[in-house]
Amino acid sequence: MIVDLPSLVYATILILAANHDLRVKNAMPLTPLLSLGLTQMVLLWANFEKLMTILNPFDRPQFDKRNPLHRAAALLVIAHAAGSLLRLLLPPGEYGGSYFPADMSGVLSNLITAALVYLALSLLGAGWKLRRDLDGVLRRLGLRLPTRRDWLAGLAAGMLIFGGMMLASKFISLTANGHSGASELFDIVKVSLPAALLVAILSSVGEEIFFRGALQPIFGLWVSSALFTLVHAQYGLSPELLILFFVSIGFGLLRKRFNTTAAIIAHASYNFAPFLISNLTPA
Repeated sequence: MIVDLPSLVYATILILAANHDLRVKNAMPLTPLLSLGLTQMVLLWANFEKLMTILNPFDRPQFDKRNPLHRAAALLVIAHAAGSLLRLLLPPGEYGGSYFPADMSGVLSNLITAALVYLALSLLGAGWKLRRDLDGVLRRLGLRLPTRRDWLAGLAAGMLIFGGMMLASKFISLTANGHSGASELFDIVKVSLPAALLVAILSSVGEEIFFRGALQPIFGLWVSSALFTLVHAQYGLSPELLILFFVSIGFGLLRKRFNTTAAIIAHASYNFAPFLISNLTPA
């Protein structure tokens, strides 16, 4: 995730305003003003709701065109998806250099920043201290202390998804651009197994809370997975995006069947698996 500070500030203000409009019924609505009236376009949200239904034939996304928070979230999702698509379609190198710094401290700094941003947006979107107490927010995001069942389901699913990804990569020609990001990160982190575990956890917690915990119930499994894939498309169009999409679907199914906690465990184990295999396999 590349943090754009002005966009982040605007998103935070818009989410706060939408929470205000949802909580205070008779006050002057702030969300339409901050969104230049876009959240008031009834036809736009009616069509968006229909699109959610079409894209999620076996799912029941909770998007409600009358809910100011849902409309604000949809507006931000559309804008972010458009920016990600533009970055995806640009030739490699047109949008900057390597996504990851060339040292461990830089990698950890980037991942911590991204995790905190995802967590903050998720908490604000769920209405922490605005419409819900902490227990209510945790229930809304599908979070709890992991049980034995969560651990077993998450670890098993993570290894199954990793195995499926490895099998798929045997039949799909991986491109240099598409594989370079993962290779850069792997080369930086592989020297230390504890550091690799920390990277695996950091890169999974924030993403799962945001995409699976906050967005998936509102926009559905397929749409949230498509957005997850676009956000990770730092290196242009490549076959890896298709694999990543179905990896995301796997985490999303785990969220639906169990909870976000199990999805975090699966994502972390999926991320950690290549580092563990590398350390256990003789050179």
